[in-house]
Amino acid sequence: MTLPVDFLGRDRVRVLEQRGHGSTVLVGRSAVVWRLADADRHDRLPAVSRQSTMWPVDHEKKGVAMTVCDFSSGRPDPATFPVGDLVAAASRRLTAEGPDLVLYPDPQGYPALRRLAVERFRQREGVDLDPDSFLLGTGSTQPLALLAEALTEPGDVVITEEFSYTGTLGILRRFGLTIEGVKIDEEGLCPEALDRALETLAMAGTPARFIYAIPTYQNPTGAILSLERRRAILELSRRHDVPLIEDNCYADLHFESEKPPASIRALPGADEVIYVASWSKILGPGARLGYVSAGPELLERLLDLKRDAGTSNLAAMIVAEYMEHHRESHTAVLCDVLRRKRDVLVAALGEELGDLCGWTVPLGGMFLWVRLPDEIDNAVLAKSAEQEGVLYHPGRNFHSGDRDIPYLRLAFGYPSDEEIVTGVRHLARAIRTAVPTVAGNA
Repeated sequence: MTLPVDFLGRDRVRVLEQRGHGSTVLVGRSAVVWRLADADRHDRLPAVSRQSTMWPVDHEKKGVAMTVCDFSSGRPDPATFPVGDLVAAASRRLTAEGPDLVLYPDPQGYPALRRLAVERFRQREGVDLDPDSFLLGTGSTQPLALLAEALTEPGDVVITEEFSYTGTLGILRRFGLTIEGVKIDEEGLCPEALDRALETLAMAGTPARFIYAIPTYQNPTGAILSLERRRAILELSRRHDVPLIEDNCYADLHFESEKPPASIRALPGADEVIYVASWSKILGPGARLGYVSAGPELLERLLDLKRDAGTSNLAAMIVAEYMEHHRESHTAVLCDVLRRKRDVLVAALGEELGDLCGWTVPLGGMFLWVRLPDEIDNAVLAKSAEQEGVLYHPGRNFHSGDRDIPYLRLAFGYPSDEEIVTGVRHLARAIRTAVPTVAGNA
């Protein structure tokens, strides 16, 4: 069955319990308990490494299962990480430019990587952008945080999709912004709902400061915004004079022969669209390299706010050298692996939960959005999943209004095929335990 289609903080932490508004309890490496309401910065949350065979919890706690499968975050398969080619790339580029590392980076970031971002956009979209419009950052998270700081004041209203990327929602909340979530369906953001929201906010004297959208392989739903809707959203942004931030981090991760529609930034009349993307999604989050392309005035404001003395030239040199020679072949391998894992996950869900849940089948990206029964008890599910050794993101973490909703997101890039199958079987047991009508008949 196919159905239409937040801030958890840092990846690889474990949901233990949900208590009231904004208070998901987490546990990590040091067995410290965290409240989601306190976790407004990713770097305050502990991490858990893949090498652990058991989630590090209080050793006196009884009945905690070994980790069976980690569906929690968007990471590629470790086997796709090109260690040898990166070592060779580092050797070549450092031999040629290593002494330059005694200097501070260009404020906008390593020029060769910015030019490569232009080439990446040109090859995929058929449109040229100016390398000097690009600013490199630490992943896509830093550019998004800079944009929130540059474009808003505390108390301002911003628009996102009703379900959106946890990291962005956390940034917006950290800056004290009011998030207006707009309806999405199986095709993504609904232009009619967006128009109504923009009109209502303007009439109330609280106009939206920007629109944030993920048009391609939306996180968490996997939806692909149609070309017609992309044009409509661009037109609404221009008509209401509200900046549009397009997050296009997943666009290279397509599984089928037909590619997604053009980026909004590539459409005619889209010169003012703010474009955010990342190298980390096709290489690995550890690379921590993303970028934003914006107009000259906004770019100057971002540079004024970016007080980190520059994005690492060492990392940028290595990634630029590698991507210059291997980007297309590496992306093709990664997409093949992701396609296979998606199929394994969909088949396992059909076998274990086809009578109880619904889900989208993504055509790209790293995530599958699962619709749970309305009567699900998410607190019971969290505890049961812990006992089953399964890690996932509950739907609430993606909800713009921080509502407890009957959804969960499964990230399928990182676990092995075998872990996916076993993980779904354990997750299914946890879900059935958390549905009163099913558990009562067990």
